[in-house]
Amino acid sequence: MYRTISFNFSNIEEVEQFLDYISKYVKIEYYAIVREKNVYIQLSGPPHEIKRAIAVMKTAAGLARARLRPLRAYPIDLLFKEAETAAPVPPDTIADYLSILGFKAKLKGDSLLTDAAPDAVRKAVEDISKAYKALEAEAVTPHAKRIVAVYMAARGAPPGRAVEELAEAGVLNKGDVYSLAADLQTAKKKLRALAAKLYRPRARAGRDVAGGGEARG
Repeated sequence: MYRTISFNFSNIEEVEQFLDYISKYVKIEYYAIVREKNVYIQLSGPPHEIKRAIAVMKTAAGLARARLRPLRAYPIDLLFKEAETAAPVPPDTIADYLSILGFKAKLKGDSLLTDAAPDAVRKAVEDISKAYKALEAEAVTPHAKRIVAVYMAARGAPPGRAVEELAEAGVLNKGDVYSLAADLQTAKKKLRALAAKLYRPRARAGRDVAGGGEARG
């Protein structure tokens, strides 16, 4: 018997946690397909085992969604003093990068609110700063640099490669100077979609299956 079940989550971290849970507690054969923040799973086995596995998966999804960490406030000026920075960076790029890594992060006044640990925050500042330093000689507009720097840090790619990949993805416009293909917020949405593929959680290679019942998590 085959059956498919799908779950949606609010961020990549929840997806990773969910997949980690089911890899430990689901004992029957299954294939997981991850598409951004959605997980589609095909199960194969006797009906009673599939029923049990679905119950386990629903419990795992609930645990992953409820896994909350308190937000800490990090003063921006203190972050830059404590980190080893190679170049100044816009504070919002740090929040964007932490979000891509699976943390909750946002700016509020002169502080960064995030559930990331101090070491992770400091490393994020340093990663983005190194990316900005590497972009100094590149023909990229200031707004485009915000996107490219975060992509470079997440992708681990050099400036030229990052710019080309973002242009191919429709995030940047090619030209003598690379610029955003849309407004900054739209570019950030596209960046998050690309990042979802970069940080795709460990999943068993799967395929879409025609037919079969579907249960929504």
